[in-house]
Amino acid sequence: MSSKPAEIHTLATPEDENISDILVERARAMIPDLIARQAETEERTYYGLETHKAFEEAGFYRILMPKKFGGLDLDVMTYYRVVQEIAIGCPSTAWQFCLGSAHAVTLCGMIDEEAQNEIFDLDEPFICAMTTRPQGKAVRQPNGDWKLTGVFNFCSGAPYSSHFMGHTMGFEADGSEVGVITFVGPRSQWTMLDDWGGSLGMRGSGSHSIEFKDAHIPANYVNENATITQHRLPPKGQGGPDFDNPIYYGGTLSLWLLEPTALTLGTVKGALDECTMFMKKKMVPIPPIMLKEENPDFQRWYGAAATKIATAEAAYAIACEKWSEDAKLNMEGRLTPDMILEITSNVICGEVMEMCWEAMQHLYRIAGTTAMFNGQRWQRIYRDISTARSHGFNTRFDQLDRDYAGRLLGKNVSNDAEL
Repeated sequence: MSSKPAEIHTLATPEDENISDILVERARAMIPDLIARQAETEERTYYGLETHKAFEEAGFYRILMPKKFGGLDLDVMTYYRVVQEIAIGCPSTAWQFCLGSAHAVTLCGMIDEEAQNEIFDLDEPFICAMTTRPQGKAVRQPNGDWKLTGVFNFCSGAPYSSHFMGHTMGFEADGSEVGVITFVGPRSQWTMLDDWGGSLGMRGSGSHSIEFKDAHIPANYVNENATITQHRLPPKGQGGPDFDNPIYYGGTLSLWLLEPTALTLGTVKGALDECTMFMKKKMVPIPPIMLKEENPDFQRWYGAAATKIATAEAAYAIACEKWSEDAKLNMEGRLTPDMILEITSNVICGEVMEMCWEAMQHLYRIAGTTAMFNGQRWQRIYRDISTARSHGFNTRFDQLDRDYAGRLLGKNVSNDAEL
């Protein structure tokens, strides 16, 4: 149908010696432009075409795509380092980018190889907005394909998505229930609604609803036997699609927890950058009047925040390592039920986000009231991280902590927390 994307600039192959650092440096170089565009990104409710094209040319959308489909086939840590740099500049932009492009990994684990060949064969970047809550209704047609109708909310990444992936209730033509099915819907089959932008934060994250009306979903774009939240590929050579990169064999929803953690970490790093400037330019409000950087209390708040962020960054790297090791063991057929790598990665993510939130409270003191006025960058950062903290993934961490305790104690405490 189409030719594969051309190689970008000096980024030739996934085997390039410094490919990860090149990608991260490209993202870092974009930070000033992302900051300059924050207001218009919020007003538009998603990042502009100029930013989208810059991401495409930099190779960001291909980081987690399989090599055989024209991707760079890299590791999750490289991808999430790029996400963090983007979030330093504009958290909304990072949210839209990450929650669309990361799902190449999920698709490879959920849909058969024939469908993958069709889905990834594009003249545009593969971007796939995704939700987990079943919505809408699909009816199986006589030829095995499905007709889908429904509205799906909070589809972050929708504005430039080539596809959408989610769950819906499936029914036979006679009305009998099939149950929850997982499907992929091409862009031609759905419409993005103009219903985003009124939230407290992440107003520019492109988290619009999308609508299907009697949409055609091919049979091989549907998985009737697994949900996104409870699925991973079988070991390499044991019946699933064949990949050489372990990431496609990792836990699906546990990978998702790495996404908001990277976003939150990058956001608070951007807040620290702003407060570094405040420390050097702003005076304390109470005598003796001096620069904030000269005041012992402000020094302590700034230092405490920076320490939490540094600790969170180190812990996040370990979370990525443990998730990746778990995926590799599964790929090789050596993963056993008693291993706790995946759940350890998950609970570390929870602690990282908690540290980021605590660091933000210290930084709020440094920023002060004037930084929170409408139109101020620091206000946008604070609104964005507040919205990230209210996201549904935060509701899972108590369950995960119980499950982690059960694993360590040899007891089955909380099966519902399995990812």
